[in-house]
Amino acid sequence: MEEHQNNKICYYINEIESEESETEININDILNEFENNDINNDFFIPKMFHYNENYTVKELMVICEYYGFLKHVKLNKLNKEQIIQVIVDFETNPSNSDIVCKRQNMWFYVNELKNDKFMKKYIIWQ
Repeated sequence: MEEHQNNKICYYINEIESEESETEININDILNEFENNDINNDFFIPKMFHYNENYTVKELMVICEYYGFLKHVKLNKLNKEQIIQVIVDFETNPSNSDIVCKRQNMWFYVNELKNDKFMKKYIIWQ
């Protein structure tokens, strides 16, 4: 922070990008953790319902790929319900809030572009 004349304050932010290493995710641990959670939690059920009603398995797999655990989902041959459980558990973990917010923003932007009469011709989406 630097102070200039006229009592104005200028901020300089240097953002340092670091290479993110892929986090090792054990699908069985996630499923076990999910089963140990209170299934009646007001947050889990609506989110699971939302994914079940509004997303295909293919779309869920894209979300898994974004979060970096697609190969683990494929290796364990999870069905749609199990994939949803893994995603919901991942997204409700507070330590994942940054990547979850980023993914939700990106999906929002893609949908906005797809719904625009002009821009939709430039969007290639699965």
